[in-house]
Amino acid sequence: MDSVILVEKVRRPDPRGLVRDRLEHRLAASDAAPIGLVLGPPGSGKTTVLSRVAGSSVEPTAWYRAGAEDDDEAALVRHLAYGIGATLPDLDVAPVVGSGSIDVLLAALEADGRPIRLVVDDLHAIAGTRAEAALERVATLRPRQLRMILASRRPPAINTTRLMLDGELEQLDGEDLRFRSWEVEELFRTVYQRPLSPEAAAALTRRTGGWAAGLQLFHLATARLSRTDRERAIDELTGRTRLIRSYLARNVVDGLAAERRRFLLHTCTLGVLTGELCDALLDTPGSAALLDQLEREQFFTTSTDGGLTFRYHQVLQTHLEVVLVDELGAQATRELYARSAALLEGDRRTMAAVRAYARAEDWGSVARLLHQGGSALPPDEEWWSGVFGRPGAPADDPGIVVAGARRLLRNGLIADAVAAYRHAETLMDDLDFTARCAHERAVAQVWLPQPVGLEPGRPRTAERDLRLSLELRTLTRTLRAPSATQGLAAGLGRLLAGDLGGAARAVAEPSDEVPRWEQLAARLIGQLAELLGQPDEESAGRLEEIVLTADVDAFPWLSRVARGVQAALWLAMRPSEWRIAACADLIEDCVRHRDEWATCLLTGLVGAAHALAGRADLAVPLLRRSAECANRLTAPVLQLWAEAIELVVERGSGMASDSADPAPLLRSAESLGLTAVARLLTGAELPAWTEPRPLVDETAEPPAVLPPATAERAAGSAARLQCLGSFALLVGGDPVPWGGLRPRARSLLMLLALRAGEPVHREELIEAVWPEATLASGTRSLQVAVSSVRQWLATAGLPEDSLRRQSDAYALCLPGVTVDVRRFEELARAATGTSSARPADGAGALAAYQAALDAYRGDLLPEVGPAEWVIGERDRLRTLAAHLAADAARAAQGGGNTSAGIAAARRSIELDPYHDPAWRLLAELLDSAGDHSAAAVARREHARVCAELGVPVP
Repeated sequence: MDSVILVEKVRRPDPRGLVRDRLEHRLAASDAAPIGLVLGPPGSGKTTVLSRVAGSSVEPTAWYRAGAEDDDEAALVRHLAYGIGATLPDLDVAPVVGSGSIDVLLAALEADGRPIRLVVDDLHAIAGTRAEAALERVATLRPRQLRMILASRRPPAINTTRLMLDGELEQLDGEDLRFRSWEVEELFRTVYQRPLSPEAAAALTRRTGGWAAGLQLFHLATARLSRTDRERAIDELTGRTRLIRSYLARNVVDGLAAERRRFLLHTCTLGVLTGELCDALLDTPGSAALLDQLEREQFFTTSTDGGLTFRYHQVLQTHLEVVLVDELGAQATRELYARSAALLEGDRRTMAAVRAYARAEDWGSVARLLHQGGSALPPDEEWWSGVFGRPGAPADDPGIVVAGARRLLRNGLIADAVAAYRHAETLMDDLDFTARCAHERAVAQVWLPQPVGLEPGRPRTAERDLRLSLELRTLTRTLRAPSATQGLAAGLGRLLAGDLGGAARAVAEPSDEVPRWEQLAARLIGQLAELLGQPDEESAGRLEEIVLTADVDAFPWLSRVARGVQAALWLAMRPSEWRIAACADLIEDCVRHRDEWATCLLTGLVGAAHALAGRADLAVPLLRRSAECANRLTAPVLQLWAEAIELVVERGSGMASDSADPAPLLRSAESLGLTAVARLLTGAELPAWTEPRPLVDETAEPPAVLPPATAERAAGSAARLQCLGSFALLVGGDPVPWGGLRPRARSLLMLLALRAGEPVHREELIEAVWPEATLASGTRSLQVAVSSVRQWLATAGLPEDSLRRQSDAYALCLPGVTVDVRRFEELARAATGTSSARPADGAGALAAYQAALDAYRGDLLPEVGPAEWVIGERDRLRTLAAHLAADAARAAQGGGNTSAGIAAARRSIELDPYHDPAWRLLAELLDSAGDHSAAAVARREHARVCAELGVPVP
């Protein structure tokens, strides 16, 4: 067996592929280095380049393809001698083969003296073996007439540095092998006989990274397409076709050792790789060395900054991401992306963190980071807006598109979510991935305004989430279909049928095994059933808990509906002008989000609440709007409820015409199984506990805990917010005690007061007040603090809606409030001439400066200390005041008012000891006043300050 020679290993392949002069010249030109080394990852075109060089060489060329079985010197010598002997027929290689010695082979070549080129392919297969050591002897001790070309996936154990310094070796790497766009155009025109336009060739080069195997696989996949269809396919190519995945799985990933495979799979979630990030993610040391090794081995790993950061090639990155989901499952993969995102954010790699958070479906963190980035986001990240609203956006990452589709679905944008799932299915030719997308799309698709059912040809599946979706959607069409006795579908069916007790029992204590959204929806149905039976104010607290939980768990649609139920409850029990406005805002928020189902439900609920409060003029338009929306959604059960309540309200208020006939509605109720609607239309009235309620002026009737004197002041006085020098809320001129507020609630109040009237996003509030908290815990803390602040505002005699929630933002809205910061800035603008109200000059100018300085009572919000959210604004206002004081000193100097000038200059220096003009003015004014010793002291202090800064005295 030792003497076996596999002829295939020494058979030279026929020249193939594109003639690439820029590479072949460096390897085979007459003045080229005698040894060529070609390094590149699998599929980078190494063998193709070598075959072209061998085929065009004027010298006899021997070929040897190394294999893992050739792990000793004897095996190497046998194959090299056989190949060289076939190339140089007169050379007697039998003694060489018998010796098994490289030295004997070299001596035979030296004695022969004829020029020859030796090509060794797949050198990595014998890495670390005695055969590789023997080949190194060939490279270093070869006869002068022997030229060599070596190809490997990783650098060989040969002193290549010395050979390169001696001019003996020319090296090509993966970047050299990468196809340029003009080469891609030439490849498809002359080799594949499938021409591409220059623009299409450039796009294909970008999408494949110029990877030779990727280009070949794309050609195989599109060989039978027309040119138009082939160029259209380039737009859909993302390195994720089944051919490319199969190649990577078979030739790259599956043959790796378990530890390296795990490293690649887990670290692909980072996108941007550093040793520290990988160590932290995997909780193991040594990642930096492994990344360096991967790059040296040309293992689809590159660094463009000298080894500071690394990235996987796009096609490998995508393959790893798909394999990761297959092996870990969706939930574990999201958790891994979330960990990666947190590490990236901590390392200030914002856009990589945004991508990872999107993969983790943590859209709150995505919004927070994008909000922080503002207009500074790189141009190639503009497509992120598509993830948030347009499923057809130019996103070509299937994982992110699917995550965006799920987000759209959770926000109630059904049609957009379905389109996003369809788009994701086109991005990857992988059966498992497309099956998952198709299933999730089917779940969403049943809620489109069309008949219930699956797309033609798709069998009804037993998967629970799709079956539940079909059952729930059916209940919006008819109640005659049988339903389970327990669970979400049963609860909703009984609620729509008017069986409030049965609905509450059906959803009582939902199983922990069902998805979280289903548990929350069941709790909401239970609460709604109780409220319709007998509302009470404690129910508002239970609804607030559902709203909070839905926010934390990222179910915005459920949160929106629960908030609407809560608002409708308060509107029915304690109607007031601001509650009417708040409900209208909630409905318009649904419209802005293009959430038709929430719009349908909330307009119906709020319309019913107006009806219960005796406001038919407000109830009827909303109920009519709800019925129209239900009709568009093909939800006749909801439509019938809205139309029936509308008719009852109109009849009860005298708004209905004599011709109003309930018979059509009765027939519809009978056909749909809505006996409760039939009872309502045939004489039953609105629930007995309802009666017309007058609007409550809650400003004039503050809570009982408010002292009478404070209540009187609050009823007739505007509020003032004081943020400079110290924080206070003054009502009727008196500060409202705030000792009962916890420190974090105080910080929240002060932040909102500083930006009074301006909505501040939830993520920004959490980042400022609870910087150490996770999004979930921070949201809970924010809700608790908001509740505390609202109660405190109520004790001050201010309306409950003084702290308003607007979608995912909060705003402190106090009509007619004055804020001292704004007043100071207005006076500063008037004094400095940036306002049309500036005084002319002289005494008027000095008075204007003094008025502005009087408004600056001290540092901004000193109570919060060095909090990051206030430091910048505090320094800006202090600097503004210092400049105003210096200007006041200059105005006083010009008007001959020396004492006022000295006081203003000293004030400027107190505010900003490094303000040179104030020091110079102070010394000049003291000299003018005849106090030369004080002027000398001022100059010495100025010199000391300049020395501290290391600058010369002006």
